[in-house]
Amino acid sequence: MIPVLSRAQMRAFDKHAIHHCHVPGVVLMENAGRGAADVISAIIEARSAAQAGAAGLPGHAARPAPHLPAPGQAPARARWPATLPSGGGPRSGSRPPPPNGRRDADDARAARVRSFPVRHVPSPGQPATYPLHARVVVVCGAGNNGGDGFVVARHLLARGAEVQVFLTAPSEKVTGDSRINHDAYVDLGGALTELPPGASLAPLEAALAEADLVVDAIFGTGLARPIEGHLADVIGVLNTVTCLCIALDVPSGLDADSGAPLGAAVQADETVTFGHLKIGLLTPEGARLAGNVHVVDLGVPDRPILAEVGHVAEVIRKETIGASLRPREATVYKHQAGNVLVIAGSSGKLGAALLTARAAMRTGAGLVTICTWADAAPAMESRVVELMTTAIDPACIAASLDGALAGRRAVAIGPGLGLDERARAAVDHVVLGWDGLKVVDADALTHFAGRPEALATARGSLILTPHSGELGRLLGRSARAVEEDRFGAVREAVALTRAIVLLKGARTVIALPDGRMLICMAGNPALATAGSGDVLTGMIAALLCSMEPSAAASAGVLIHALAGDVWSAQTGSDRGLLAGEIAELVPGLIAALAAGEDPLSGQV
Repeated sequence: MIPVLSRAQMRAFDKHAIHHCHVPGVVLMENAGRGAADVISAIIEARSAAQAGAAGLPGHAARPAPHLPAPGQAPARARWPATLPSGGGPRSGSRPPPPNGRRDADDARAARVRSFPVRHVPSPGQPATYPLHARVVVVCGAGNNGGDGFVVARHLLARGAEVQVFLTAPSEKVTGDSRINHDAYVDLGGALTELPPGASLAPLEAALAEADLVVDAIFGTGLARPIEGHLADVIGVLNTVTCLCIALDVPSGLDADSGAPLGAAVQADETVTFGHLKIGLLTPEGARLAGNVHVVDLGVPDRPILAEVGHVAEVIRKETIGASLRPREATVYKHQAGNVLVIAGSSGKLGAALLTARAAMRTGAGLVTICTWADAAPAMESRVVELMTTAIDPACIAASLDGALAGRRAVAIGPGLGLDERARAAVDHVVLGWDGLKVVDADALTHFAGRPEALATARGSLILTPHSGELGRLLGRSARAVEEDRFGAVREAVALTRAIVLLKGARTVIALPDGRMLICMAGNPALATAGSGDVLTGMIAALLCSMEPSAAASAGVLIHALAGDVWSAQTGSDRGLLAGEIAELVPGLIAALAAGEDPLSGQV
């Protein structure tokens, strides 16, 4: 299990460690800052090696980057800025490093997009060869995040880096454990410049112009108010830098729960988060602001503390999904393999039905039938070979559907079905009345706009698979409002519908009626292609034939996302994937996961 914590849970975790486990707060701060310094040291060395190799200077052979274990989020290709080869990896789309290792403004912006791997850093940290040859600026706030920054600054200073700290408040505002680490850094000879409100930011701008990297230690998870004024100006300066930007715990200005920026927010290349993943880092916007995330431990056992404070979500793990993909019995036949009915398609929208049905076949269903309108059925029949078809008679919708539903194990309903009254009648009959396993998507979801409570009365089991626009229509709000609080929106949808709700997008979220949430860390922008969601619907329907619903939803989401990652690794591209190609990759992915293999290994 990879737990994900909320702001309140992380605060409770620290409090429990301090008051019940008697680990002093200053020790937790030291462990956090030292772990971050280890990660930053490895990043500095890896970048130095890459730069030396790019320069190709005689007598300056590049040292190999330190070997780091890769729990499963390694990027397919190494691109600059070179970071950790185990998955704190570079973002795609940037150019090789210039000989002096600095980026121009356009390349800096390009580096801060697209790929957001997460890696868990094993204790005691990362090896690096000292002294570190880097100019580092650390920007500290007056609170605990600033205290973490002072620990990082002290360790980097001790390792030979040229370090300069800027404090965004007067020194007398720094208290408690943070004050201890402030004084330790200063008394060891560390350079400190105060930038209280009203002070000129010119010294910071000048230092950043010469820096190799900047560490953001202004605000951590405790921030719950918009950033304005002087601190917003400081963050504005940080967001203009061309050097690498590394945030501590969360980027300053990021809401640790919703992932939304609170006014101004730092856009980091890398984030070193402490103890556990924070849920706000796992939204599309949070991931964009955080960049590559490294999790460092706090030097305390997790299990007894997590048992007390809980966690708000879990990351879907390849190992868990692989264990649920059991080999088939040698005597299995097609009906046992899974009998899926796809109620989808209409004139001009037959492609959605075909994509859904073919994805179900590729995911292992033994028998798949497309059920569509009588006026569209002839065109459908001319385009299928392995699939069967049946028609819905508009004059007797209920009877037509009852005949098609007989003997089915699972149903996928909605893609391209239509939004007229006959489609609404069909959707209500199946979704609310059929006592079976149903995946409800696209047009079928839209028919419940303004009446999500009706879904709570449905017979059988429901998995709803909306994107933010469809979920917004279901809840009576805009897609933007859903994206601003994805976790809150999906939990509300579960409360209203009593269904499993799967909110698609970067970092797909699955919310379950028992209160659990599961988050998929795989996937990339190549999956932003027409019909991709239809393929996912068919995949989940097929998996429902052999798994309980939450496992089927989790497996479908992860395999779908990994298909995008494998395709991007094979092509080197983040665009151009066709929805039908996703399904073609599914059998190989299932085989790899079931065998305990990493589907991305060997894809470089």
